[in-house]
Amino acid sequence: MIYREGILLEDRIDLVNRNTDEVVKLEEVRNQLENAEASGEKDPRAYVGYETSGPVHLGHMTSVQKLLDVQKAGYEPVVLWADRHTELNNKGKNEWNDEETREWIDGMTEYWQATFESLGLDAEFVKGTDFQKDPDYLNDVIEFGNKVKMNRASDSMGDIADDASLTVAQNALYPLMQALDVPHLDVDLAMGGTDQRGIHMKLARDKLPEIGYSKPAVLHYPLLTSLKGEGTKMSSSKPETMFPLHATEETIKDRISGAYFDTEALDEYPEGIDENPVMQIADRFIFGADRDLHVLTEEYDVDEQYSSMEELYGDIREDELHPQDAKNAVGEEIAGKLEPVRERFKDEPRLLEPVSEMGYDLPEYVE
Repeated sequence: MIYREGILLEDRIDLVNRNTDEVVKLEEVRNQLENAEASGEKDPRAYVGYETSGPVHLGHMTSVQKLLDVQKAGYEPVVLWADRHTELNNKGKNEWNDEETREWIDGMTEYWQATFESLGLDAEFVKGTDFQKDPDYLNDVIEFGNKVKMNRASDSMGDIADDASLTVAQNALYPLMQALDVPHLDVDLAMGGTDQRGIHMKLARDKLPEIGYSKPAVLHYPLLTSLKGEGTKMSSSKPETMFPLHATEETIKDRISGAYFDTEALDEYPEGIDENPVMQIADRFIFGADRDLHVLTEEYDVDEQYSSMEELYGDIREDELHPQDAKNAVGEEIAGKLEPVRERFKDEPRLLEPVSEMGYDLPEYVE
């Protein structure tokens, strides 16, 4: 069975499944793609939602890559800017009034969308406030709340919130709204990092049918490890763990060049990839995007070309390639990949103003 761009169905399913931790269920994905093709009607829809409260960093590029994958496979990508969720989570500065907070959230959303577009994503972009104040949506929140016990709502937030106890009553709205976003956006595949699994599985799949909605297929991708290692994920609240996608070329290269690298983890393949942030970056954004990695070795001044993680991993493990040479090469590749982002903000530096308002340094090219 062939898709309109000449891609076999099995290859399209592989595109959906690659670089993921799980897809629940692949058979549902197959049915969605087959039914759309057989009917000749609209493509199935896949979405990711984002709180736009910090800079877009490399960890977010995992989801953009996944949106590009599913688009090529035959899904219509949808991006939800969760501005209402951002408000509910009290993001922004304490001294701001409601109007100032609203203006800042709108500015951050514009900055995020500019970044995603610079990465080549052609999606439907929707704000939560476009539909989450509609009577039908609000009625669903009430009805859904009558079906979901507090402990289930709390458990679903366990991997997202630092404190999943939900001691503030309005925080119970967060997981309910996130699950309800799925039918109200008319999406078939809900995607997110592994930290979103609780809401997707315990609420969207298990409970939405109780109020008359179909359960979505769900896809979860791994979170990127901190550049410092330490078993933590990249986070905008910890600048040392990441770099923003709008960073200067020099900053990107320096951060990756100086990233943590666990040589002992090389004894385990492929498990050791996730112990080394640089290897994880290469796996996700170079080999996982069907690109080769060119490594210029300092000692021999030789340009080695790698077309798979297994080749790169093996040469480092066998001392054929020094880890620092690999880190330098990955830094060069990622810095080049992000050039369109830098060019966008050189042309429109005002888009970075809300990021600066939160205390993040602006790149030198716009100062």
